[in-house]
Amino acid sequence: MATQYEREIEELLKKLGDIGPKETGWQRFRRGSIYRWYRFWYGVRSLPHTVPADQLMITAILLIVAAYFLRFAFRPLATLVGVLGVMLFCAAFIFSFQHIFKGSGQEIRWRGQIIDIHHGQPGLIDRLLIWFRSRFRGF
Repeated sequence: MATQYEREIEELLKKLGDIGPKETGWQRFRRGSIYRWYRFWYGVRSLPHTVPADQLMITAILLIVAAYFLRFAFRPLATLVGVLGVMLFCAAFIFSFQHIFKGSGQEIRWRGQIIDIHHGQPGLIDRLLIWFRSRFRGF
């Protein structure tokens, strides 16, 4: 026996009939995949722009040590963790030279004022280009 509310809801649904075009499974999948891709890309963009190389290196060493102890119980997992640790260690080693090529990225201050120590000095790439241009003009 239907209650009064259920009957009213059924009458309203009958009056409304077909509200609009139904979404197909492909459209729903496409909308969901676009939304997932947008969330993934937003997450990647919100990552920090600089990577602390010291923390990466410590994490890599911990992964390598964990792989060493995992080799007794789970050999395939230990191999995966070990390879990941070595790759992360190599990436941390490369990132540790980032301040040489890009600068420190930190502001240098003296008595509360920002000091620009690179003012008027060409960078590494600029110096190499100047050197190449001077060499090839002589020929």
